[in-house]
Amino acid sequence: MQPDETDNCISGINDSAPTGLNCRAGSPDPASDRAAWSRRGQATPPSTNHTRRIQGSVVLYVLGIILLTAVLLTRFIERAQSELLAEARHAQLPALRGEAYSALQVSLAVLADYIAVDGGLRSPAQGWGDPLAYADYTPSDGLQVAVSVEDESALLSLPDADAATLLELLIVAGCTETEAGRVTDAILAWTRRDHPPQFAESDEDFFALSEPALLPPHAPLRSFGELQLLPAVRDVLLDSAGDWNEIGQRFLASISLHPFTRINLNTARPDTLLALGLDAAAILARRESAIPGAATDTAFQTLADATALLGANAGAIGRLGVDASLLRITIVTRMGDRTFHLQAVVQPGGIRPRSTPTESTAQTPPSTPRTWTSKSIDSPFHILEIRENHGY
Repeated sequence: MQPDETDNCISGINDSAPTGLNCRAGSPDPASDRAAWSRRGQATPPSTNHTRRIQGSVVLYVLGIILLTAVLLTRFIERAQSELLAEARHAQLPALRGEAYSALQVSLAVLADYIAVDGGLRSPAQGWGDPLAYADYTPSDGLQVAVSVEDESALLSLPDADAATLLELLIVAGCTETEAGRVTDAILAWTRRDHPPQFAESDEDFFALSEPALLPPHAPLRSFGELQLLPAVRDVLLDSAGDWNEIGQRFLASISLHPFTRINLNTARPDTLLALGLDAAAILARRESAIPGAATDTAFQTLADATALLGANAGAIGRLGVDASLLRITIVTRMGDRTFHLQAVVQPGGIRPRSTPTESTAQTPPSTPRTWTSKSIDSPFHILEIRENHGY
């Protein structure tokens, strides 16, 4: 074997090749090679493809383990994030709720102050529409509070409305006379036992045969959603998707589910005034002339101020008033992107105008206030309803 041939042979043989392997440059002897491998205990030299398959399997196995670990870790992080978010929201709730009830207490105190000074709550133009600004209220650190006060007695009380007024309100909202008659009959037959149904769709037998079977409660509505059970309401006031149409929304904006006998002339909605047969344009023009903060901050101090505007409809004066008899207070507290909603319907009562203290009253020891809880708020208002929405 020449030196260059030996170099070629050595360079082409693996260190693990058995001794005696015949290698001649450019002319290997396969038979001699197999004999050498046989003496070493192996039938044939290992296959290069087989080795590569083993190495590839190991790589795939490792990649599979990594992928599985990544998936499990991702699931764990997502679940932990959801649980931490839920815990954080739950931890924020007491602070938001407490701040909302604190704002409610302040709002009621401000309203009571206006009643004591002005003798009544006639219109938000007096300044009670934003009670927190009047009280210079500062919320706790990290919290934001917004309060709105609306006069619920500016609407038509559905439990106290008669058939003629309800019919007229529906016509004002955009119903035809026939449609208004159907809806009026359905509402009265559903809520009042003494109302005889005028249409078959409002009869108890019709509801008993419906799917599902229904039984009229003959009681005031507890929510506007209850109206959607009535066939006449679905046909006239709802769209094809089951949502309130334009007429339905206008009708709902003018009615209240709470009972009260007098509508506040200083805040009454235009459709409510029209349903009562009053000159809404003249009344609204008179209200717009009021100057907020002045002695004439409300258009009608007494019902006598409205006698000239009522004219031929002076008979409606028995259904009118100049003070708010029912208020809806809405409070929204925020902490970051977390919100808490509190809504209370309150009725003023038991408040007397302030009087100059006398010697006998000055010596009277102050009474100890009740312990405050969310269910027993110490105030001169009757709380008819409280609703909470935790923002979930």
